Amino acid sequence: MTQTIQDFSTLLRPAADMLGEVVDRESALTRISGQIKTDDTSFASFSQACRFEPPFTASWIHGRGTDSPYLSLEIAAASLDDDRYRALLADVVLSTSTSIPFDYRALAAERLAEIGAGEFTDSLKQVVESFEPLPARTLEAKIAVPTDGIDHLFDIPDTVTGRLNIVIAASRAKTLESRWLLAGRILGNGARTAPASEAERLIVSDAGTTMVSPSDYLVPWDQEFPGENGTDLTLAELMRIVMMCPEFKLPDATVRPILVDFYRSVLRTGGRSIIGLAAAVFHVEHGTLATPSYYYQGRDAILGKGLVIDCVGGAILQEGSFLGGGYMPILIHTHKHIRKSDQAAATERKQILPCVFVAEAGARFPMGAVGLFETVDYLGKETPYQGIRALPHGE
Repeated sequence: MTQTIQDFSTLLRPAADMLGEVVDRESALTRISGQIKTDDTSFASFSQACRFEPPFTASWIHGRGTDSPYLSLEIAAASLDDDRYRALLADVVLSTSTSIPFDYRALAAERLAEIGAGEFTDSLKQVVESFEPLPARTLEAKIAVPTDGIDHLFDIPDTVTGRLNIVIAASRAKTLESRWLLAGRILGNGARTAPASEAERLIVSDAGTTMVSPSDYLVPWDQEFPGENGTDLTLAELMRIVMMCPEFKLPDATVRPILVDFYRSVLRTGGRSIIGLAAAVFHVEHGTLATPSYYYQGRDAILGKGLVIDCVGGAILQEGSFLGGGYMPILIHTHKHIRKSDQAAATERKQILPCVFVAEAGARFPMGAVGLFETVDYLGKETPYQGIRALPHGE
């Protein structure tokens, strides 16, 4: 049985699976559409929701619309006058909120470019002109990193607070990078590359916006972020900290939003996508090699509980795909270690054949597929699972 919600802000709070229990959807849509047109307080709450800020991060208005991937953008387009609509779109694009999914920000950028940035042009120019790119670890710095002969070693903060702080800082830095990319594209001076491979075509077609370039999802694992006590950590190292440290495996109400924001900003995971409890994405350097690789997780795509993806080769999870789950131990391996017959067995640690793991839209990698999925073994072959395939690296 539904009930009447008097407070407009409360009307925006329920998650999609709770909405029907507390309010009639059509009545809620009518009320939202009416109030954001003229009421400044309601418009401010709606704008906050469109920035995915608490307490609206999982709001039902971020569900799929009738004609677009997000109901909230659809409501805005249908309800607001030109000035309010432009202001809301610019607010989303320019926001430093780490909670906004990249695809949502890109869709807002596309619509802002279509109607014209108007009074927000100078703000977009300022974002472009003030941006300072993140550095990448040099070869000299890599050689100086200590090693135990198998893995290179790096500093991990001793405290949970310290580890959360470096994750938050990385999320903020990558959010500024995303703002810069999209602001430049709205102004017409930001480069977008056309798909040059099957992997890139799958990414762009799934993202569904002209503001997305395949390179947005080509993850620079050597990119450096400030660590603790003056040390720098690469993105690959940060991903391993998130994978290994216990507070991220079973996050509480404080840690979970920080973790979700990290994946949304750093890996640009799509809206409504989920990385389950104890699931992870990671990258391990092979010697000094940390070649950028694709990681794309589309809207509503899910990494099930306990599943991890090794992204040395790359992975593309299209919209609505669902991998594993139920805390079953599953490793999706996107490269294979190789050696020649006359070489020592240990040489295979550094010699690899990479490929790209693909889960097509709606594909299901079953929960019962426990263990290692060696993606390279399926190059040129069908996998046992419909919609799951392997692509040669660079093709």
